[in-house]
Amino acid sequence: MSTKETLGVSFPHVGPDSVEAVRRTTETEIRCKIYSGPRQVWQIDTGLHFFNHMIEELAYFSGFNIDASVKSPRYLLHHTIVEDTGIVMGRAFYEMASSSSQSTGIKGHGFSQCILDEAFVGVRISFEGRVGIYIDRKARRFGQVEDVQEEFMESFFQGFAQGMKVTIQIDLERGDDPHHLWESCFRAFGDALNQVLEKDVWKKGGVAGVKGTLE
Repeated sequence: MSTKETLGVSFPHVGPDSVEAVRRTTETEIRCKIYSGPRQVWQIDTGLHFFNHMIEELAYFSGFNIDASVKSPRYLLHHTIVEDTGIVMGRAFYEMASSSSQSTGIKGHGFSQCILDEAFVGVRISFEGRVGIYIDRKARRFGQVEDVQEEFMESFFQGFAQGMKVTIQIDLERGDDPHHLWESCFRAFGDALNQVLEKDVWKKGGVAGVKGTLE
């Protein structure tokens, strides 16, 4: 496990069951804490109501407690909030995953399909140090979802992929309501992430396959 500062993210705490990550720039201070164990009351305040709700969905379906907060000394830019939160959260999960990979072994990949009413989304994640985000969209574009521009939801996954050093594939298959579409997406993403972090003793110390390194 490497806890050195990367992408501007520092770590006030890193343990086997919890990670706290912080990223400070001239625009924002973003804090994220992920921790295992019984489900808690999450402390989520990004300044964007719909984004808060999506982090709740991610926490619930990933099986990890997630706290997240965003502060700004100047002004809150929605794109910055969403993408930078993705970076910080991804870095926190990277620390958790790399630590678990060495201590117990993890599965390292996951796939999920989720629906909400008419909406249907599939997500695939691979944790092996290869950063990529691939979004295939068959559902129509809406422009806005609640209080967030819709394209910023994609920015979250771009940031998360950078932070966790994962490849993410998202298929936005169907949806007539943008809320349903993106909630299905975050549900599927959380479930796939849960699979990535499943214990797998066969892969202890070598989650990235036979190459044996995430770098």
